[in-house]
Amino acid sequence: MKNKPFFLNRRVMLPLLGGAIVVTLLFSFVKDHVSCVGGFPVFRKTKKQLETKTLEEAPMPVKVYKVARVSFRDTLPSLGTIKGFREFDLKFPVQGSIEYINFKEGEKITQGDIIASLDQKEALLKLEYAKVELEKQTKLFELGSIIETKLKQSQLEYQSAKAELDKTNLVAISDGYIGSIETDKGAYVTPQDKVGTFVDTKDVFVEFGVIEKDIVKVKEGQNVEVTMDSFPDQIFKGQVDSISPIVEGRSRTLKVRSKISNPDEKLKPGMFGRVNALVYEKEDALVIPSSSFKKKEDKYFAYVVHIQEKSDKGPSADSLVGLQAPKSKGDKAQPAAPAEDSKTVMGTIEVRPIEIAYATPDAVEIKEGLEEGDTVVVDVEQELKDKSKVEVTETQEGIF
Repeated sequence: MKNKPFFLNRRVMLPLLGGAIVVTLLFSFVKDHVSCVGGFPVFRKTKKQLETKTLEEAPMPVKVYKVARVSFRDTLPSLGTIKGFREFDLKFPVQGSIEYINFKEGEKITQGDIIASLDQKEALLKLEYAKVELEKQTKLFELGSIIETKLKQSQLEYQSAKAELDKTNLVAISDGYIGSIETDKGAYVTPQDKVGTFVDTKDVFVEFGVIEKDIVKVKEGQNVEVTMDSFPDQIFKGQVDSISPIVEGRSRTLKVRSKISNPDEKLKPGMFGRVNALVYEKEDALVIPSSSFKKKEDKYFAYVVHIQEKSDKGPSADSLVGLQAPKSKGDKAQPAAPAEDSKTVMGTIEVRPIEIAYATPDAVEIKEGLEEGDTVVVDVEQELKDKSKVEVTETQEGIF
């Protein structure tokens, strides 16, 4: 039997193979962990180790809000229509033909003014007859020819005739305006016919609807603010005067009336207004944005940031070595001015429980858990861990 070549001999092949593996592993280790600096070998970490450490230590960028005390309120918006404080139909108490209409639509009237009159011929005749009879009965009573009862009967007939004449005049019961005229001179009217409308605008009402689910938010005496397209820079203030007990129509709304002072008479009946009923008001309230807290198992938490350090961000390399373009041909290029230094604000998170006193879609009033001057994370999208590192990228100063 022939002898095998020495390199196929097991005693020789196994040591050679083992040595090759060791050399390969050693070369890989030196390549990843050792570098040459100034002619001397220096141990360094692997790229994977560096990436893992960087990810672990990288602070999360956050936007924060500095807690402050503000004037806090919640409003219930609606649309309303201006109504006269006193607004009613003008009608004669007796029938007849209209002889005079003394005012036009929109004209101002004073208490006691005669707005319109019916034909008074018949009423004047009755009054004249009653007057003559009264004078006659008075003389007879003085002569002792009739008893006192007969005289009193004549007096009553005269007063009745005078009252009938008064009913032919439509008299203004207070200062105001003629809202409309519904008939013409010469027309025959009855006590059921509308002659016109009277409006008192020294004070006005704004009438607006409240949907069924918001009924509990409105009560008498509540403050109301109204803005008008005609006066965009002015806010008219009033209080809820009455609330209808009936939910009306397909819209399922409750009619609410709010009285508004109108000394300049700028507000006219029929005007359209935007109404804000002030549901909640508090001065010097501790408020944070609604995006600044998390709810977990019926408890509320805010992420308070404790500022730990502020470091300078120096100018970029490009700004140090770059050149400004020459202003005109022939000018020499000048070194670029370095960028202004900016501060990097770092902090640590504290997960703090809070109690909410009142909440709106935009902001919440804090009852307990935060103090004025605390810094909390806003626009919270994910849960943050206690004592985790963050970088403050923006500070929000106000909510409203």
